[in-house]
Amino acid sequence: MVKVYSFEGCPWCVKVKKYLQSRGIEYEVRDIELSEEAREECERISGDLTVPVTTIDGKNFVLGFDKPKIDALIANA
Repeated sequence: MVKVYSFEGCPWCVKVKKYLQSRGIEYEVRDIELSEEAREECERISGDLTVPVTTIDGKNFVLGFDKPKIDALIANA
């Protein structure tokens, strides 16, 4: 399952989610403003709280909205 760590009002987060939707990829939103658990997961994965962070396995991730990297992450899943 693809997870997107984000928060409301983040324009790059919206772009990642719209891109995943356009590709027909199901994903789970983990809002780092509303959930301390999501905030801790995001920091553990990326070492920071910069969003969006997109991951499948909780180890490999894409920071920001980078279509080629997101595609590679999904293709390697």
